Amino acid sequence: MPAVGPSARWLACVVSATLCNVIDAADALSEPEFQPDYDPVHRFSAWLERAGKAEATVEAYHADVADLVRAFVPRPVDDLLPADLSDYLQARATFEGWSVPTVRRHLQAIKSFYRYLVTEEEIRAPGPAELLAEPVPEPRAPHIIDPSDVAAIFGYLETRAKSDAAAAMDLALYGIAYHGALLISEAIGLTLDAVRGGPSVIKLDVIGRRGEESQLTLDGDAAAWMGAWLAVRPAPARESDKAFVFIHPRTRLHTSRQRAWDRLKRLAKAAGLDEEVAERITPHTLRHSYASHLAARALDVAALRAALRQRSPRHASKYIARPDREIPRELPRETSTDA
Repeated sequence: MPAVGPSARWLACVVSATLCNVIDAADALSEPEFQPDYDPVHRFSAWLERAGKAEATVEAYHADVADLVRAFVPRPVDDLLPADLSDYLQARATFEGWSVPTVRRHLQAIKSFYRYLVTEEEIRAPGPAELLAEPVPEPRAPHIIDPSDVAAIFGYLETRAKSDAAAAMDLALYGIAYHGALLISEAIGLTLDAVRGGPSVIKLDVIGRRGEESQLTLDGDAAAWMGAWLAVRPAPARESDKAFVFIHPRTRLHTSRQRAWDRLKRLAKAAGLDEEVAERITPHTLRHSYASHLAARALDVAALRAALRQRSPRHASKYIARPDREIPRELPRETSTDA
């Protein structure tokens, strides 16, 4: 019998009229009448094998359907309703943070299972899964750091940037990641011809990860930091790196996304941030934190979408109404949020 896995644990965390009545499998399995009936799952797997499905597909579908059976024990699978299956997928996708391919695989496994039951075990057609839509997980809560932590990082870099060109580069890079809410791939990919103005105001032509173009205007410290970096930016060692803004002073190579992630963790520790915060921090944390700090100052979803250059209000709204968040009076070394 398969061991009780994560599917048993997420049930306790789901607020759902349907799933609130589902017995926690970890407790239920100790009672004989609550033993899951895996026989239909085994017959389903044998049916897939006879149909010539790949071994990896058979194993994945078997595991996915076994999770379903275990989650709803003692209810038999032919007793489940479309609402039960929809709630199950939505809850797992949200709680476990499934990626889109994982959501689709579970959906197809469940649909295939019920098609088998309809054709081979004669449950009533079309079955509860046939019209299931792909669930859309709620946006996960972002990792946010306190404004004082942001200020500590930039303060540490400002002190070092006076005599260290690498710190000047990091100050400009992480400055636009925070004050411009840029993805690190967008910041790393900036070219010299995409940066205009300075040192009081800079305008950036940003190319998103899907190739979309947008314009961003920043002033104050973010502009000053960028101007200071461009004044000391070294000539790159490679001709292919010549166009890029961020050339590391020591290697004279175009800095990479992964190196930017690693450096920020080291900088956070050096700046005195809490060890757990420093371990979790990424450049994306700066973007999330900027949005959260804006939201705490009563910006609405539309304004956040504009600042983050996001299409979906669902993702902008995840920064709103965080009860554990203190409202900062001002952003760390405030800059313009016009985009």
